[in-house]
Order: sequence, then C-alpha cells, then structure tokens
Amino acid sequence: MTPRAAIPVLPPALLAALALAALPARAQAPGAAPPALAAAAEALADALGPPPDGRRALALSVETRARALAAPLEAALEAALARRGYAVTPARAPASEAEAAARASGQDWLLRVQAGLVPGRRELSLVGEVIPAWASFFLQHRPGARAIPPRLVQARAAADPDTLLLAREDRPAGAGFASVRALGQVPDEVLALAVGEPGGGGVRAIVAVTSTEAWVLSSGGAPVARRALEPGERTPVRAPAAALAVGEFGGGRIAVRLAGAARGEVLALRDGALQPAGALDGTPVCAAEGVRVWGAFAPGRGELLDRLAADPASLTAAPPAAGGAAPAAPRRLYRVTAAPHGGPVAVAALGVDGRLDLLGPDLAPAAAPLRGVGAGLALADLDGDGAPELVVSEPGPGAPDRVRVLRTSGGPPLLESGPVAGRILAGAGGDLTGDGVDDAVLGSVGAGPDGRPVTTLLLVSADAREAP
Repeated sequence: MTPRAAIPVLPPALLAALALAALPARAQAPGAAPPALAAAAEALADALGPPPDGRRALALSVETRARALAAPLEAALEAALARRGYAVTPARAPASEAEAAARASGQDWLLRVQAGLVPGRRELSLVGEVIPAWASFFLQHRPGARAIPPRLVQARAAADPDTLLLAREDRPAGAGFASVRALGQVPDEVLALAVGEPGGGGVRAIVAVTSTEAWVLSSGGAPVARRALEPGERTPVRAPAAALAVGEFGGGRIAVRLAGAARGEVLALRDGALQPAGALDGTPVCAAEGVRVWGAFAPGRGELLDRLAADPASLTAAPPAAGGAAPAAPRRLYRVTAAPHGGPVAVAALGVDGRLDLLGPDLAPAAAPLRGVGAGLALADLDGDGAPELVVSEPGPGAPDRVRVLRTSGGPPLLESGPVAGRILAGAGGDLTGDGVDDAVLGSVGAGPDGRPVTTLLLVSADAREAP
C-alpha cells in the first residue's frame, strides 16, 4: 500500500485566528475569541471540574454544523481546560472514531462537545459528553468497555455578534442562496413595514402599518399588538401611503405618519399593548444602525419627495424656478429603505421613474443607480459578508410577482423565487431567525376569501434552518 503523505495540522490558536480574520469588518480583531466563546468554554470547564485521580490526559472533539465555529471554539476550550489542569490533545479523528482513537493514543478522557445556537434565542449552547478512555484491568477481556459511566456537562452563553456569525450553520448543498416562505398575515393592505425592537430589550419584531392601524407581530409572524391610528386632520391623497420607522423617538420606539396627515405619531409597546407616546412634525422614512432618514410626502399624493435628510429640520422646500418659469415637477419616491447594520450602501431610494438610488450613511450617492426593481424593497445582509443585498419584487404589474435577491453592484439575481400570489408592495430588513444575520420581510397584498385586501408576510432568509 502506498503510504499517504502527512497532512500538516495547524495549531488550534492559528486556526481560530484565521477564522476570526475572515469575519466581516464589524467583527473584532483576529486572535482573541469572541466573548461568548470564551464565556461558554469557561463555563463548560467549570462544569467538568479539575482532573479526578490525577487523570489529566484529555482528547477534545468539537462537533458543530457550522464549520467556521469549530476551530475558534476548540481553541477557547483547550485554553479553558488547560487552566483547570488538563493536558488537552485535540482529536483529529471523525466523531464516530474519536473514542477509539483516544483509547489508542493513551488518553484518560474523551470530551465530545456539540455546539450550536439555541433555536429562536441568541445563545450559544455547549453540550459535552465526558467519556472515560483509560484501560481497566477488570475490563481487559471486554474491548471498548468503559471503566466508569460517561457523564454530561452543559453550558450556555449569550451570543455576541461575532459568535452568531461563526455559529451560523452552513446551508445544505443545492439549497440556493436563500429561502422564501409565508410568515403570517395582516387582514388589510400593509402600506409600510419595519423590523426592529419596538419594545426594547433586544426582542426583535415586525411592525406593519395600514391606512387605519399599526400592528406589531412577533419574529415568527404572530400578532402581538395592534392599535388604531389617530384619525386627526388629513387631506385627501391620490393613493394611501405611510412612512414608518422603529428606533428611539422620545417616549416610544415606533414612529409613523400617513400621507395627508397633519402630523405623525409615536407609539410605545408596553405590557403587550400599543400606547400613544407623542406626536411628530416630521416624516420618519426609515431607521437603522447609525442612520435615521426623514422625508416629506408630495402634497396630495402617496409618494415622497426626492429630498431626504438625517435631520427633519434640514428639509427645505424646493427652490423656485429661475426667470419666473413654471417649476418643474419634482421627482418622487415610491420607497426608501435602510440596511439594518449600515455599510457603504446604507439606504436605497426607489423613484417613480424606476431608478433606484443607492446611498451611503451620509445620504450621498454610494454606488451606481439600478433599474428593474419593484416597489417591494428591502436592504438586508442575508449572507453576513458585511455588504447588504437588495431584496426586491418584480418591476412591472403584468406578470406574476416574484422575490428576487440582487447585489447592489448589479449582475444576475442571486435568487429568484417562484410566482407569489398578490403584489409585493412593502419590505424591511432585520434579523428575524435569531442567527445574528439579516433576513428580510416582504408584504404581498392580495384579496382574501371575502374579497377584501389581505397582506401575506414573506420571510426571505439565508439561515440554514430555513432551507427546504
């Protein structure tokens, strides 16, 4: 038999540094384990305790469905166990062969650790099985028998953003860039969507606005709260529209203004109910990490003027035309959306002329404009690479609508779904599956069984757990 060439094995610390260096720009510097990894590793080592009876030799096997997590977690566990007095040897055999390999190499213990995110929670879970691997005189005629029963040790830690990225499961082969599925329904036409923390406390939710109500839905699409919007003074508009943002707005975290309304309103989510918390003179178009965008509705219309600002006080009326000529009709916008975590392209603004402007955090042009984008629009970094993708509907009303995912630099779609019932007219980005990476939610408006409008919320996610 021809001997196999030796495969060089990099030290776990070096593997960890390489894995961390591959994270997007918002991750920390290479070399140091993210806080959640270190905390979980220390907690698991505490649960294991010091070496009993002087048995220090321990083989460590880390099992996870997220390949990027294995090396940095192994390094963090190796360091934590060494501080408890163990002589740790990382196992390089497949999981099914790790115990036999530990016995053959003279180890006292095999620690098999299964790691992953807790479904629906931003927590890293470690479950370890401590298996005795030393040879016992009394079991010499029973190969593979264990000297004492194995035991389980467990630990959890709140997952920081870096750990969430590392622990994200790889999508199955052939699963496509992202998945699309129905999430829930709102029994009316949704005019605007937002994803954020309407009640604070780190709990993500969906906020939807119709012409008469504001809704809060859980990340799974279940209704949490609803409230009728203040009728107030309104002027007629050609088509209903709304501006919506979730963030800090004085006494509440939901800011909404209907087209034609004299003022906007701020709502607070308290004890499972939406309550009035103030009024707004400005029009909150969207809000995200590091950016808040204000605009203004065109008089008598359901579109926004093509004038956006980070401060509502800086919005001014259009300058008069020179020479007394009739003023040119100002460009109007269908939709403005923000990337949840900012980035070089932080805001996208779609005009009624079909041109999509891609703007930076300062609202200046950040990339070449695009065309061929529908009014259902969201910016979301679906793959966690630090650059948001465009999640959009079809541009024309004729053919059946579809969900498409595009790069902001253009090119062929990363994803094109099958036909979607209704028309996709609203969208927003944010993490709804709890894996630390953006998802998108789109609102598709169709007719219900009674003929009245109903909006189906569609989740667009690259989370491996959403793969069909």
